[in-house]
Amino acid sequence: MELNLFVYVLLIYCIPYLLYSNFRIQPRKGFSILFISIISSVAILKFSILSLIGILPLILSLFIDNKQYYKYLYGMSFIILNYQLMIELDLSFFNLVLSNIFPVSLISGVFSSMMIGHWFLVDPTISKQGMKRIALFCTLQSLTMIPIVFLEFIGEDIDDLFKNVILFLYLSTSILSFASFKSLGEKSYTGVMASTGLSYLSLIVSLGASGGLLLLA
Repeated sequence: MELNLFVYVLLIYCIPYLLYSNFRIQPRKGFSILFISIISSVAILKFSILSLIGILPLILSLFIDNKQYYKYLYGMSFIILNYQLMIELDLSFFNLVLSNIFPVSLISGVFSSMMIGHWFLVDPTISKQGMKRIALFCTLQSLTMIPIVFLEFIGEDIDDLFKNVILFLYLSTSILSFASFKSLGEKSYTGVMASTGLSYLSLIVSLGASGGLLLLA
């Protein structure tokens, strides 16, 4: 997978986390403006009519105060951008999900967790419960990647040395994500600061794991 396509997948799979954040974490509108600005860079990474159409519902949502419409606008954007992805990769649905989307979407979750953690430092009124669920989900997803890689559902041609490194990185991602989850259980402000720092480390490690897997597979 090319680097620009890798980042493209990473960004479009942040959309479900953005939707979840708006309903469960309820940050101020500035968070959506920042996150949608980052996600909209997919139009530069893969410039086409489809990608431009895909980001329009996201941008439109910034002008609508009623969050009940967000699920339709975000869903429309997510479907269009995924259709663009299917055209680009030209793979069967199973191979697309298992070999590309599932590994990269782990990074999307960790990146979203980091973004929310940063926003909490600006706006400590938002809910930590939603942040904890994202951290726990990333823990489980990274643990799921270990048997997938070990049993060679992905990367059967990867050398054993590199495969062991990738497995170690996925294990490290799960540990760091779980540590982030536990940090959010602290009532003090420092718990979120610790969780955000751990999310940084988890992001780097997950990039190494999934990036190495897709590069070598």
